[in-house]
Amino acid sequence: MTSKTKQIKKIPISIFFSKDQIPKDFKRVKFEEYYSYSIYKTDEEILINISKISHFNTLQKNYKLLLIGQAVRNFCKSRDFFIHYFGCKKTDIKIFLLGWSLADYNFENYKSEKKKKDYAKIHHHFEKEVNSMCESYFYTRDLINTPANILGPHEILQSAKKFLKKFSYVGSVSGQKLEKNFPLISAVGQGADENKQPLFSEFRLKKNNSKKKVFLIGKGVSFDTGGLNIKTGTGMSLMKKDMGGAANCIGLAKLVSDFGVNVDLTLLLCLVENSISKKSIRPSDIIRSREGSYVEIGDTDAEGRLILADAITYACEKNADLIIDMATLTGASRVAMGIDVPSFFCNNDDLAMKLIDISQKTGDPLWQLPLWENYSSQLNSQHADFKNIGNSMFGGAITAALFLEKFVKDTPWIHIDLMAWTRANKFSSYEGGEAMGIRALLELIKEF
Repeated sequence: MTSKTKQIKKIPISIFFSKDQIPKDFKRVKFEEYYSYSIYKTDEEILINISKISHFNTLQKNYKLLLIGQAVRNFCKSRDFFIHYFGCKKTDIKIFLLGWSLADYNFENYKSEKKKKDYAKIHHHFEKEVNSMCESYFYTRDLINTPANILGPHEILQSAKKFLKKFSYVGSVSGQKLEKNFPLISAVGQGADENKQPLFSEFRLKKNNSKKKVFLIGKGVSFDTGGLNIKTGTGMSLMKKDMGGAANCIGLAKLVSDFGVNVDLTLLLCLVENSISKKSIRPSDIIRSREGSYVEIGDTDAEGRLILADAITYACEKNADLIIDMATLTGASRVAMGIDVPSFFCNNDDLAMKLIDISQKTGDPLWQLPLWENYSSQLNSQHADFKNIGNSMFGGAITAALFLEKFVKDTPWIHIDLMAWTRANKFSSYEGGEAMGIRALLELIKEF
């Protein structure tokens, strides 16, 4: 006697971009109105009207699609679903599917009582791609959300080793070798305890035959007190996320390997804790960088650009064809862009235009700010080659990027200044670490 496999009943979710697409039978039903979308649901089907976003530009339309995917997931409990997508040519259903999957994330590692998870699944043909994206997003979020008493420079390195299975661990530099070869990284981390000592770590993608050398550089400040230019209590409260650039770079590197992108990819992690002790660097200290220029410390809280500078020099020495650095670098960028939109700087116009186009298509926001050379005089120093911070309260994100550009020379370079954190909003109750820009950067690396 043979047993028949029970067929799973799948509930259709129909997504409409305009009222004209909605079947006549549903013209008179009452949709529940929400911010950016409307929904009608029964036990047999779900209809979503997103005509409210139809007039948005391509970037915001795709970005909202991800958020709506998260919101709709919360309406769907313990069932199996599939999608009827009546979209527009400038949007991608995979973005909605990713948003749906991201809604399942919870960070409960340090909660005694954990929430019960409900089962809800969308059946689609993009599972491998969406699952890979989620794996990198969830890893990045977990790493950022883990507090600094548990996650220091060494722990970030060990975590990356476990996660990046398709990468060779080239090695790390620490101690006296770090002080000699990467003096700015060493200086920023020298005030930390022995178990939080600074590290410069390198990973390289295995099994590639590409001659295109791409370097990812992540700012990994496991906690930032501000150093002797100490932050306020409020300013310090989220500083476990100051390694968000490194977390995002690790997540991006994993995606490059998962998608089989044929590129000679190197990941550099600058891992430090910016602490206060008798060994901490001081304002007015002058330190010789790996590149050879002398940097006056105008502010010990402008530490991220210091550690990135030595890593950028190293990448240039290795004849990189493209350098991408990611860093939670400046509050000035957050003031200008808010927390959702990372700013980026680029020294190559064609590369910048390509990234803008990809950002729009993926709905993964990255917004270009200028490398405004006229502000470079703000970095002038009376006693060294230049300072690590501008002498004005204006244009802080730009002067930080101009500082980094001094070490880039002529190599094509993209600098991402991101928040790496999200707050609860009208689509999701999640607050915590966030992956930002990695989908757009993955597509850029594919096309490079």
